Amino acid sequence: MNSIHLVMRRRFFLAAIAALTLAACNAGSGAQTRADPELDALFEQLQATEDTQAAAPIEQAIWAHWADSGSPTVNILLERATAAENAGDAELAERFLDQASDLAPDYAETWNRRANLYYSTDDYTGAIAAIQETLKREPRHFGALAGLGLIREELGQHRAALEAFRAALAIHPHYEVALQGVRRLEPRVDGRDA
Repeated sequence: MNSIHLVMRRRFFLAAIAALTLAACNAGSGAQTRADPELDALFEQLQATEDTQAAAPIEQAIWAHWADSGSPTVNILLERATAAENAGDAELAERFLDQASDLAPDYAETWNRRANLYYSTDDYTGAIAAIQETLKREPRHFGALAGLGLIREELGQHRAALEAFRAALAIHPHYEVALQGVRRLEPRVDGRDA
């Protein structure tokens, strides 16, 4: 993979993460809990959608659930982490995320944000570990799975990347980042070991 291609893919990933973070920050409220019948119903609806257009408002509602920790303090810490990251201060952003994790250790989105932060600083090992923590707390986190696919693809681990993209699509059949990843990797991976 040439360096221009890697730069373009990285820019796409960072733009996608920024858009998702912005959507999450601007989304409506709804406390995240371990057993959330409303969130479960949204995932059932997402599975039943027939196209991207029908899936979009359901996806946005899921991000809204994920964006709200149920704690105003944790939500403010996440806003400050995002602001620090946008200002180029990864160290400060991580401190805010640490504080949020201390207050809400079971909140998945703190770990997803941490994965994005690590990825943006080229810490792929840290990003993968944070994605795993995200998935422990929210196994249906299609954004984290797609992020894992992008990282694995950048690392040249095409089969693992394809599996991560497919796992995201098993949860969200119309998730564009995962669909694009499958389109890119299936021709390379199918029929051979990668």
